[in-house]
Amino acid sequence: MRRPTFRGIASAFAFASLLSAQVLRAQVPTPKDHLGYEPGADYKLAGYSEVTGYFRKLAASSSRIRLVEFGKSSEGKPMLVAFLSSEENLRQLDRWKEMNRRLALGQATAEEARRMAREGRTVVWIDSGLHASEVAPVQHSFDLAYRMVTGEDEETRRIREKVILLQAPVINPDGLDWITQWYGKNVGTPYELAPLPYLYHKYAGHDNNRDWFMMNLPETRHVSRLFYEEWFPQIIYNQHQSPAFPARIFVPPYAEPLNPNIPPSVLEGVSRIGAAMRERFAREGKHGVLSYHGYDAWWNGGLRTAPKFHNMHGILTETALHAFGTPGEYTLSDLPERFGNGIPAKEPSIFYSMPWMGGKWGTRQAIDYMLTADFAILELAASRSEYFLWKAYELARAAIETGNKGGPYAYVVPAGQWDAPAAVDMLRRLRLAGIQVERAKAPFQAGGKTWPEGSYVMRAGQPFRNYLVDLMEKQHYPELKTGQSGATKKPYDVAGWTLPFNMGVEVHRIEQGFEASLDTVTALDVPRGTTDYRHTESFRTIAEKLAAGVKVRRSAKGEWLVEDSGGAEAFAHGAYEMRRPRVAVYQPYVANMDTGWTQYVLDEYKTPYTALHNNEIAADGWAAKYDVLILASQTMNSILHGVRMGQTASTLRAAKSIPSLQRPEFTGGIGLEGASRIEAFVRGGGTLLAFDAASDLPLQMFPLPLRVSARSDENGKGYYSPGSILRIQVDTSNSIAWGVPESAYAFASGGMAWDVTLLHDFNKGEREVKSVARYARHDLLASGWISGESAVEGRMILADVRLGKGRVVLFGFRPQFRAQSVGTFKFVLNAIYQAAARPLAGAGASGGRE
Repeated sequence: MRRPTFRGIASAFAFASLLSAQVLRAQVPTPKDHLGYEPGADYKLAGYSEVTGYFRKLAASSSRIRLVEFGKSSEGKPMLVAFLSSEENLRQLDRWKEMNRRLALGQATAEEARRMAREGRTVVWIDSGLHASEVAPVQHSFDLAYRMVTGEDEETRRIREKVILLQAPVINPDGLDWITQWYGKNVGTPYELAPLPYLYHKYAGHDNNRDWFMMNLPETRHVSRLFYEEWFPQIIYNQHQSPAFPARIFVPPYAEPLNPNIPPSVLEGVSRIGAAMRERFAREGKHGVLSYHGYDAWWNGGLRTAPKFHNMHGILTETALHAFGTPGEYTLSDLPERFGNGIPAKEPSIFYSMPWMGGKWGTRQAIDYMLTADFAILELAASRSEYFLWKAYELARAAIETGNKGGPYAYVVPAGQWDAPAAVDMLRRLRLAGIQVERAKAPFQAGGKTWPEGSYVMRAGQPFRNYLVDLMEKQHYPELKTGQSGATKKPYDVAGWTLPFNMGVEVHRIEQGFEASLDTVTALDVPRGTTDYRHTESFRTIAEKLAAGVKVRRSAKGEWLVEDSGGAEAFAHGAYEMRRPRVAVYQPYVANMDTGWTQYVLDEYKTPYTALHNNEIAADGWAAKYDVLILASQTMNSILHGVRMGQTASTLRAAKSIPSLQRPEFTGGIGLEGASRIEAFVRGGGTLLAFDAASDLPLQMFPLPLRVSARSDENGKGYYSPGSILRIQVDTSNSIAWGVPESAYAFASGGMAWDVTLLHDFNKGEREVKSVARYARHDLLASGWISGESAVEGRMILADVRLGKGRVVLFGFRPQFRAQSVGTFKFVLNAIYQAAARPLAGAGASGGRE
């Protein structure tokens, strides 16, 4: 008998491998098998159950995928992540996870780290669907997972061998269903391209990508736990759909300016990943790839930005979108000659080397571009696995060693804070992002001061030092100009976000090392049950007490007096009898994020409210049911008129004019009749709260004795605040400001200032105007960047205006901005609760309506 030759054995092995691959493919359902159509087919969008159903089928049919639920969405839908790799890698998942954790936290010795970098696996995160109206990322998730499971080409096998891919097919499950159901209802009708008339997230809408240091939303917290506590990916890839037209996709490098707290090697690594993507697009002949435009490297707080401060390569791409699942045709005449920065759009340039010259564009075309980007990243991660793993360790050790040298050495959050629960809440949010927090077991000395027992310490010598420093320090936005005298480049998002300023927390920077007896803090719970009126948390307590039928009063200085907590004499001399406020929030038929965040704050502090729509406000009879009406920031024109019948309603970013008729039931605003009803509501004793841009409605429609003295102008004509933290001076005797320090901070993105138009002797009675807070007269900017500040210094930023028996409270800023400005929540909550308060006889108090 002939002995088998090596060639024969190899041939048999190759045949067996091929047969095994064919059997695997036969067992694994294709996306088309599951959906009944190819992902990205014109006029088709898969919803949440179709997406998760397919991933469950993959997990049931292949050992190359492990599906895990890692949390629930805001509306309670399961959030899933798929671990995609080789069978052997998935069997050892715990081993790779522990290696990755020790490298990312700098806990290994250098010798151990070298070994783990050689043996380990690159961890890559790819998510889809954060912004639900940007539909292609979720639709592309089918093809990405299918190839990772069944692909037998050399590249895919190498990726499975060296990479663990964490694929989150949809990280905004609620929004996906709302969008797909809306489009499914409209497709084939005159309203096919009508925008969703409400937010595609319970609270945040588009701002769900602005929550990544504050972590208000459950979706943010769940994903962050995977990033900073469990898996520590080296590459985090976040997909979106709004590049500058006519580009087909934006890829890194990012534009100026650069945040100095991002490690330079992280930015260089991001640019290297972007270069790999651009090269792959060029090799595949895919045109329209744009870089170094629009999306900057300054801001902290997005899904792709916060990880960079954690030594991770945060990648953003923006692939072109037409409109939902509807395709479009573009001719050369549809394309502009230049991008907004002046770069030619029809000629090659360094960061736009292969211009796109038109053609069909729909979801399928976007999917094809996204898959190219996916595999450019995955191939680089596989080919340079040791590099990415060692770099994670190197960055962690560098951060620890830099922090240990001092400058700063630590941040101290002293015990005895003005708003103690807010301080713990700030630390809780930092812990969720992987920041190490310690608590003093005894008094200690540092920075020339003695700090009491119970003070918290965050040492800078920790792996995520850059993230800590960025949030604790004030931002100095650089004035980048075109030429010597050109306009300053505006930030992509906001200019300043210093967390202690926004939350009203006292934090001290300690430059040099010190000795202290400290306990490591592993978990932080915000103290509940406080009735200290300085604590924003007290409003939650009071809401619970009132809901339970407990009697609550308030002193003439604002202290809470609760019947069941002792102090009977003080309770008996209370100035106000508190009642559960009856709150209405105007809910427009446009997706207004400021309304969503307002509702978030009310829910967070257990203050019930009713959403009133246009027809309800324009109708008679609602005013007697409510103590307070809130107008979140929205232009007066939009409040009055909304989207007019027959008017194009598009909020989609397809970049050429597309007729998009809104459904009739979602057109219009409150109209002049609604504005008149609101005025009557106030005159009858109600309280109107108007935030920022919404202040124009009562200012222009009601006879209020105020005029706008300055308004933020993004065109650079006078005062301009592109999202910065400002110092304000507060009249703490006004009930709206109870519990707020005299010197405080306000976040201003836009904003305005007012002057009183009444002579002093006439400023009284039913026309009286009181200044609750003013812009600081000097040193106005606390963090970020502003221009033309002299126009607002010393002027009114928060006004309390009487009108008849009621009051209008005008905010020249957004006091609940993205639910991040905790330090100014009290202005809103005080105004709400005082609107419902009943003044007690003989107390000399004035309060809400009877």
